[in-house]
Amino acid sequence: MAITLYDVLEWTSVILNIAFAYLLGREKRIGWLTGFVASAIGVYLYARQLAWLMAALNFFYAAMGVYGWFNWGRDEAALPVVRMSWMRHAVWIAVTLAGSAVLVALLRRFAADNDHLLMEAFITASALVATWLMSRKILESWLYYLVGDAVGVVYNRLVGFNGYAVLMVVYIGLAVVGFVRWRREMTRG
Repeated sequence: MAITLYDVLEWTSVILNIAFAYLLGREKRIGWLTGFVASAIGVYLYARQLAWLMAALNFFYAAMGVYGWFNWGRDEAALPVVRMSWMRHAVWIAVTLAGSAVLVALLRRFAADNDHLLMEAFITASALVATWLMSRKILESWLYYLVGDAVGVVYNRLVGFNGYAVLMVVYIGLAVVGFVRWRREMTRG
């Protein structure tokens, strides 16, 4: 089996995405830039597969790469890690579920329905919420990623992106490490 340009792009994106999660777990601002490049590649690859929500999600990630870069500021420790109240979690979970339902409805109305639309919508909605929370350095953003990434493992295997499926498994591990590290950082500060 010959290696194609798409294989190289997928694995380049995988490596850059791992760097992104690792660097954010260490609160390194540069991680947002690696995430930006990885996401730009993801937009292209998912659009090629007609996985429009995943392409849109990667576009959002690219935009959040720019936002996160500026929001975290030049001083790596400028924005402290904080926790959210249970009430705010309830709101964000409701937003995730409602967002999933809206995305499914929109895609069914305006684009071709696909076999894995519900999974794609949930991954997209949960990632949007997790990324927003991450840009604000909310501790529990790691847990939101963990849930979405677990679904992402199955989804990417089903659509034939084995590299991205491996990435989701790595993300699950990095989410656990990131959560523990950020929580430890909070208790020290």
